[in-house]
Amino acid sequence: MMQYSMVVPIYNDGYLAEAFCVEYEKEFQKYLGKDQIETEVELIFVNDGSKNDSIDYLIKLSEEKKFVKVIDFSRNFGQHIALSCGYQNAKGQYVGMLNVDMQEPPSEIPKLLDYIKGKNFDIVYGLSDERKTSFANRVTSKSFAFFLNYLTNSQMPLNVTTLRIMNRKFVDAYNSLSEKSRYIPGLETWLGFKHGYLSIIHKERAIGKSSYNFRKRLAMAMESIISFSDYPLRLIVGFGCVIAFIGFLLTAFLLLSKIFFVNIQAGYTTTISLITFIGGIQIMVIGFASLYIGRILKEVQNRPLYIINEKFNF
Repeated sequence: MMQYSMVVPIYNDGYLAEAFCVEYEKEFQKYLGKDQIETEVELIFVNDGSKNDSIDYLIKLSEEKKFVKVIDFSRNFGQHIALSCGYQNAKGQYVGMLNVDMQEPPSEIPKLLDYIKGKNFDIVYGLSDERKTSFANRVTSKSFAFFLNYLTNSQMPLNVTTLRIMNRKFVDAYNSLSEKSRYIPGLETWLGFKHGYLSIIHKERAIGKSSYNFRKRLAMAMESIISFSDYPLRLIVGFGCVIAFIGFLLTAFLLLSKIFFVNIQAGYTTTISLITFIGGIQIMVIGFASLYIGRILKEVQNRPLYIINEKFNF
């Protein structure tokens, strides 16, 4: 019976998969106390439309190692969609997610497995006390995490890592969700159940460079906020009310000044500034509303969450 499934999204970094597999196999051989692990363990790589030869590396690994399975997307659908696909195809009683760069090494997986079993949690996250990345990456990561938590009403710690382990009940509940726009941390919070956290080792990336630059992180943050929360719309409504109240006070002041014959020369700069400011707010509101309408269209179209080109070793 399949006990453990780990899902690893791949985008242009398939060249890291072989070294990852070696460490992954070694850790589970030690954890299970046996050399052949394929009856109890599976490692699912989801190739998210890589533009290089990543799929060739993955296919070769699936031919060499029976516990390795590969799903090849028809195009790039995004990391959260790739992970969702992996969850839907995972058969293990415990299912996890991890990146191939081994910044959270496979050696930390047994720690989380023991923790989720021993403490009877439904999902356990790895926490990094010290991230081995540049100062700029640490600042932007924590900033994005803070604003995402605030705008999506999520309670995720700012130092949470990619590595997490879920039990079958939690995975089945996640797989029952039907929305097309996915923000996994927000959905994990929404599902409820018992959440646990455990400090793990975080290492420097040994080879290559992450494809998640500032621009992509910003785009992901915007996508996540809009797809999961209507808080920005409510924030804009509140801001609009404040602007309207200020306008009301200004109108009252001008009327009273006129009644009492106070000679006030309206300033050209002030008038233009107010028109520009309010016009900008109106454009921003229309823009946000349009983004949400676009999400509604996406849900109504009801297209598949992803398209699979081919599966290997399933």
